[in-house]
Amino acid sequence: MSESKTFKTLRQSLLIAVTSATFLVGCGQQDTMSTSDIVSETSSTLDLNDLQTREMARVVDTARPEFKILKELRAQLREEIITQMQEDSVDVLDVNALLEANWASVHTRLPELAQNFTDFHTMLTPEQRIKLKEQMSKGWESNHLARLESSNTSRIVFGMSIALDLDNTQEEEITNLINTLRSKSEGFRERHIGLREEMYEQMLQDSVNVEDVKALLDIRWSEVQSKLPLLAQGFTDFHTILTQEQRVKIAEKLKKKWDSGNRGSRQ
Repeated sequence: MSESKTFKTLRQSLLIAVTSATFLVGCGQQDTMSTSDIVSETSSTLDLNDLQTREMARVVDTARPEFKILKELRAQLREEIITQMQEDSVDVLDVNALLEANWASVHTRLPELAQNFTDFHTMLTPEQRIKLKEQMSKGWESNHLARLESSNTSRIVFGMSIALDLDNTQEEEITNLINTLRSKSEGFRERHIGLREEMYEQMLQDSVNVEDVKALLDIRWSEVQSKLPLLAQGFTDFHTILTQEQRVKIAEKLKKKWDSGNRGSRQ
């Protein structure tokens, strides 16, 4: 296994404990793409007419401040994660407070995000909404969190062991941690799938009410908030299992990966 593939597997395993939180503050690149690029990409996918193209540009420009804020929140959380990972020790309450504060900041943006969704829905035809729903569904299936859910635990641990030279005890402890987190997360996963289906149904409606969309996002917020203690505990347990050298190595690789992603999205 190459070093790049090894650390990709390593990052995926670390996501079990922390990346759900970063996912909450946006994982797309719309915050760095130009309006014309977003409109062009959307127009090509949905075959927008001239009037829709102009309206799409207006919606994107209106939403751009929200994308910028979400990007900043994501960057702040990533920096905190890197810092925490390199500490000699971490306190689960401190990690949980970090996640709570970050997600609370996202929650204040929900009304604006609901309005963005509603405006976008209004400009599309029924046929285009069906196509968009299909694209949304494919996007989730290819998302790293969805792929991670189907990853074999032994394969994840094997990749981590190669990357960090884990001893037998560490391999066993990380295996148990991953399995425990997966088991405890199963209920959340089922509820999130149900909520996605509700969002799909909203997309296919002839019209949507912004308050209904906001209510769905609020449900999502509550679901994720209830999961934060589990994520914080998972991160803390993972931190405890590793040596200082191993934690520094992970932090450096994460920072390099995230910095590379930011540079790539600006090109």
